[in-house]
Amino acid sequence: MQRRRLGGSTARLSLVLALSGSLVLAGAPVAAFADPASDLAAAREQLSQIGSEYQSLQQDLREVTAQVEETQTKILETTDQLESAQSLLASNISSDYKSGGAKLAQVILGATSFDDLISRVFYMDKVSTAQADAIDDVRTLKSQLEEQQSEQKQRLADAQAKVDEQAANQQAAQDLVNSLSEEVRQQLETEAESDESLASGIKSAEDAETGVSDRPITGNGNAGNSNGSSDSTNDSNNSGNTGTDTPSGGNDNTPTTPDPEPPASNDNTDNSGGSGSNGSSGGGSNGGSPNYSSPISYALAMEGQPYVWGGDSLADGGFDCSGLVVYAYSCIGVSLPHNSGSLMNYCKNYGYFTTDISQLQYGDLVFWSGHVAFYVGNGMVFGATTFGQPAGYGQISWYGTPLGGGRP
Repeated sequence: MQRRRLGGSTARLSLVLALSGSLVLAGAPVAAFADPASDLAAAREQLSQIGSEYQSLQQDLREVTAQVEETQTKILETTDQLESAQSLLASNISSDYKSGGAKLAQVILGATSFDDLISRVFYMDKVSTAQADAIDDVRTLKSQLEEQQSEQKQRLADAQAKVDEQAANQQAAQDLVNSLSEEVRQQLETEAESDESLASGIKSAEDAETGVSDRPITGNGNAGNSNGSSDSTNDSNNSGNTGTDTPSGGNDNTPTTPDPEPPASNDNTDNSGGSGSNGSSGGGSNGGSPNYSSPISYALAMEGQPYVWGGDSLADGGFDCSGLVVYAYSCIGVSLPHNSGSLMNYCKNYGYFTTDISQLQYGDLVFWSGHVAFYVGNGMVFGATTFGQPAGYGQISWYGTPLGGGRP
């Protein structure tokens, strides 16, 4: 009996609590119980964590971008050496085939003494040894090239994996920001001015809107098939893109023509957030105003275009670092090699090159190991930055210590 009375009391208490809860929920909105301070603290912590991860991904992507470019330089150098070795070997074989056994007969019949005959046979043996060495050289170079190409494919696969991670990071940041009230968002943006991780989290959310991290890093199947670029590696990570997508920032594949030249200015504009869409921002510390007959004007017009390995035109869906330089110079009728290392050597051999960065003019090229960009003054550069990021402005220090700079 006692047990039944206890059970009845418990049931009645549960009913009262349920009814009172229903009255409370019906009498006031749920949001009335929300704590803006708690929301802000939770959002700050989550967004800062996302931002720290985003910063790490950006650093990893810059490193893998440089590695991909450096490997491509090795591939190009080995390809040249292999072609030279194969040409020499083919020439020797052709010469031997045409002469047939005449050489041996000349050696024997032309000898003036037995000692002379021994000397001639020894010489012929040396020639055969040299030819055998040439064959070995070709085999070695071919093996090196295949190894480098395999390494390049792995580098590209690593880059694609990092870009995929970045896309997930950006989506998480965007989802979080979209879930916040306008009040909390504004407070976070204010705090981000003095909080680097928080600012990176907000930047990640903003970058989600560009969609560049959702693009395959090798663009369409035609990317990199000119100027000695990455045609040997374009079969890696190239699925799912037929090359028909319209690049962001443009409706067709027609090169963008810059606006008329603005009035000359000696202002040293800070380009950290410059528009770059018409090249009007960012006079260099030594170079004055942009010149629209110069390549950088065409490069600046490509701001926002995706980073695409091997890309050097809008038809490729975007640009890699050296590809943007090749494109910009092609707009003024200058043909350049599509590789950062080759571009630096070109400047050294045929143009102007200095290791003193303070001597660079606006629009000059700046070189790092595995990277190249246009100098825009105030410690800033413009270029195709890295996988999963659109072409834009950046700090010279982002890419390490420059090797130098100059112009073709």
